[in-house]
Amino acid sequence: MVQWPMLSQTRSRMTPQELVDALKRHERHLRHQAGGVRADLRNEVMAGLRLPGVNLARATLSGADFSNCVLTRADFSEADLFGAIFDEADLSGANFERADLRGARFRNAQLTGARMTGADLRAGTVVTTGRDTASDLTGARLDNSTLDHAKLVQATLARASLTGASLRHAAMTQVDLRGADLTGACLESAMMKGADLGGAILNRADLTRTNLAGARLNGALLADVDLSAANLHNAHVTLGTAKLPLELQVVLRDHVIWSDTGGAAGRRAALGGIDLAGAELEGAFLSGADLREGNLARANLSGATLVLADLTGANLAGANLHNADLSGANLTRANLRGAKLDHAIAKQAKLQGGKGARHVAANFTEADLRDVLLGTVDLSAANLERSRRD
Repeated sequence: MVQWPMLSQTRSRMTPQELVDALKRHERHLRHQAGGVRADLRNEVMAGLRLPGVNLARATLSGADFSNCVLTRADFSEADLFGAIFDEADLSGANFERADLRGARFRNAQLTGARMTGADLRAGTVVTTGRDTASDLTGARLDNSTLDHAKLVQATLARASLTGASLRHAAMTQVDLRGADLTGACLESAMMKGADLGGAILNRADLTRTNLAGARLNGALLADVDLSAANLHNAHVTLGTAKLPLELQVVLRDHVIWSDTGGAAGRRAALGGIDLAGAELEGAFLSGADLREGNLARANLSGATLVLADLTGANLAGANLHNADLSGANLTRANLRGAKLDHAIAKQAKLQGGKGARHVAANFTEADLRDVLLGTVDLSAANLERSRRD
């Protein structure tokens, strides 16, 4: 883990004249003119200032606060911006090429058309506290920006907009892109091992030679995306959803966001009564989803996550639920005739059948059925070989 230099815990604020003088001396420094001095504005509070086109290339700006500033077309190339704050700032067209932005914050900042080639946005460790701080671009607008070869390891770009952005060869291991919009973005040869793209929009994105090993793509929209040249080893991706109607793909995406944010954003999937017969939903994330009375006959739900899902009265005849997680799911009155539940996890699930005994002829080979509520359900016709029960 990279460490930050020792930063002061106090903030200062120059007078307007002092700031103007510092910027003038810095300009002379960049031009190698007499009287030039490199700007040292570390920990300086400049929140709310209008500085369009300001040239702070190679300046020392660690810990500086530029919140709500207007910095359109500003030049921060090769600047030291350790832990700098740019929340809500307008940085349209700004230049951050090769800048040191470790631990910097850009929450809801406007960065449309910004140039960040080679910028370092990795996490850092504040020496005074020992606390790791990831660069935070939550909700930032980076449409049509350039981040080729940028270092974004463990950075947070949740709900950021990166439509048309260029991220060729970017280092993005374990980056947080949940709910981000990457429509038409170029991620050619990007390193995205372990990245979280839950609910992200990747329509028309270029994923040529992108390394997505171990990445999470639950609920991601993948329309017109060629994944044939991407590394998807151990990635959590539901390729079959790309064949579903767009409105249904959006429902699944919003559901992932709803789950990730604890209901603060997105929307719970309400798919009660929907016909999903034969749908390819391998590995789909449907925890807590409303699937009551839905038709999932012959659907492929192998490896799907259906924790606490409501499948009351659902038709799962012939469905493939191999290795699915149905922990706590409500399967009351569900039709499981011929369903494959081998290696499934169904701890504390409800299989109650209502009035009268109901025979379930399903394959539960090596399934985990501990604490399952059976009620009047008769499993005598089911394959329970090596299943785990009370």
